[in-house]
Amino acid sequence: MSMSLDRLRETLFEQALAFGARPLMARPDGDVASLAEGYIPLLVNFTVEDKAAKGLRKLREQAEPEPPVYFSALEMARDHVALVLAGETGSGKTTFARHLSFALARGDKTPRMLARNELGARQAEVWEADDVLPLYLEVRKEACLMALVDAAAPGLEALLASDTWSSSSATLLIILDALENAGSSAARLLEEALGMQAAHPRVRILALAEKEASAGLVPPAPFVRFTLLPLLKGQRIGAARTIAGLDVEARGIGLGSAAANPAQFAMALSASAHGASAEEIADAWLAHVAKDKQTTKLLCGLASDALCGTLDDPELLPVTRVRQLLAARHLADQTPKSAVAAFRTNPPLWAPVLRSLARRLSGTPVLTELVSDLLEGDGEASLRGALLASELSTDGAFHMALTEKIRKIVETGALTPGEREQAGRALSTLGDPRDLEALASVSAGSFIFGSNTHANSAPPHVLTVGAFRIGLYPVTNGRYGQFVRATNRSWQSPDGFSPERQSAPATDLTWRDANAFCVWLTEIWRHEGRLTDTEIVRLPTEPEWERAARGDQSDRGQDIIYPWGHEWQDDASNSEEAGFNTTCTVGLFPKGRSPYGCYDMAGQVWEWCTTLWGEDMATPSFRYPYENDGREDSNAGPAIRRVLRGGCFSSGQMKACCTYRGSLEPDGFWRGNGFRIVVAPAI
Repeated sequence: MSMSLDRLRETLFEQALAFGARPLMARPDGDVASLAEGYIPLLVNFTVEDKAAKGLRKLREQAEPEPPVYFSALEMARDHVALVLAGETGSGKTTFARHLSFALARGDKTPRMLARNELGARQAEVWEADDVLPLYLEVRKEACLMALVDAAAPGLEALLASDTWSSSSATLLIILDALENAGSSAARLLEEALGMQAAHPRVRILALAEKEASAGLVPPAPFVRFTLLPLLKGQRIGAARTIAGLDVEARGIGLGSAAANPAQFAMALSASAHGASAEEIADAWLAHVAKDKQTTKLLCGLASDALCGTLDDPELLPVTRVRQLLAARHLADQTPKSAVAAFRTNPPLWAPVLRSLARRLSGTPVLTELVSDLLEGDGEASLRGALLASELSTDGAFHMALTEKIRKIVETGALTPGEREQAGRALSTLGDPRDLEALASVSAGSFIFGSNTHANSAPPHVLTVGAFRIGLYPVTNGRYGQFVRATNRSWQSPDGFSPERQSAPATDLTWRDANAFCVWLTEIWRHEGRLTDTEIVRLPTEPEWERAARGDQSDRGQDIIYPWGHEWQDDASNSEEAGFNTTCTVGLFPKGRSPYGCYDMAGQVWEWCTTLWGEDMATPSFRYPYENDGREDSNAGPAIRRVLRGGCFSSGQMKACCTYRGSLEPDGFWRGNGFRIVVAPAI
């Protein structure tokens, strides 16, 4: 039995409009502002430059990078029919979902001027779609999609299959809030939503998930995943003025770094705290709310019970981030083993608690005991403990044990991609012991070059290359930074010298920069005896790059060829599907190694080749078959684009592969462009 379209609209709008009365934050005077009275738009980790670079736009020679201009969560929901938004606890995920539902039910299309970065860039945010029906669903453990849908809107599926729906202009927006509650069933839930989308017209999907709890989730295509950003200072200043009538600039309230988390900003605003640390906010909030030590202790204990799932009233302290901060204060009076035991029951939920606890224990022997307890044991529990301990420990006594376990996470592909990304940063900070300049030997021979999967890569044909050696990894920030220091060369990378990014690929460098590095490294390696006088370091030719990436894999018509085979694999590359939207430590995806053992040849960074493309971005002047027709002329002018291969972190399955061809001017650079080296005989 189906419901009528009018009844569906009435049901969904009634629920959405009720969200307007939900509390948003408490004002300092004790009054509570509702969602209808104020809302702070959220930004995501996707910039105008990221969008432009999907087409590898031209950048001026050594141009000063423009400050990033971020898109909003609303715009991502507007522009993508299947979207996952992840954020840490307290990042405003649920508030965003409910406010979006509320605004759609009201038919609010008023453009909102929105701060886009800390430098004050402002642009209008708007969603002009008509008749969007928001179906808000709070995900429950192990629940299937249809059970959630039937509970919220009985008869919906029959309506979607009817002529009434197909002849209407309405759009259904399915909002799956708290996706992490589905646990291991989260991917299945998204697949079910895609099935509903495929079966019926005008169905959109927005899923919201806690970042740590969903770190292992690889959303099925065509889902894209972005991460919610902390609040800008300008956002906080404007929100305090609008919602609470406060001039926080003059009073210094809520402008500390910890108050960038929306939940912690609300606490800071209520307690008139600056917010330099989460613990300062929590203590000020407790002093404001609890008034005395006994009540404070009671609230902290209740918060810990709530996280453990033993609290009778689930509505007491309903915000997870508040519970976590108070539970950390509670655990400060308990043994470290009790804290570690809680962490191991649910690492994503308790990791923020232990981070806060460690800050409270800083400089005490108890912190050392906590780190030691985290490192105990074997298996994934111990690896996750080591990963958390790497954030907490400044004690050199643990350096060797931490490095060994973090290296194991990176090299074996243990844990989830998100956890490995964190491990990669930790390993870089600890001092990455891997040989990141290791080379793979590629023997001379013939192979199939090219593919029919894209006109610019066709036709596939047999090509012969000589023997060469190629980097197992892209050149890293650490090694390229040594070159920059030694030569005083300009480098515009914003994080090239960051300790936690030394093992990530070097980016923001031109084709000429990459060639200059090769010349420099040739002299270094000759001096060290790693090269003979007849060998040089250079960029790979396009055939060399593809040979190292695909090996002897044959062409199979329209099948895309990846370093690991002809079928797409999850958790094999830092591509758009991984959701990082930035580079990561090299080698984090061992499942994606090429037949010659090379890492990161699909996704991660577009890699410069010596080969010329031509002047037109869309169509190469130098087409296939590959010939000795001047396409390896190293003296070509600045208007002649050079070939890029492999895709990058924002490339999808079609581009993050062995055969897709990109290009950019030799003086262009971007945070998604890098390179790897080849060692070959000098010609």
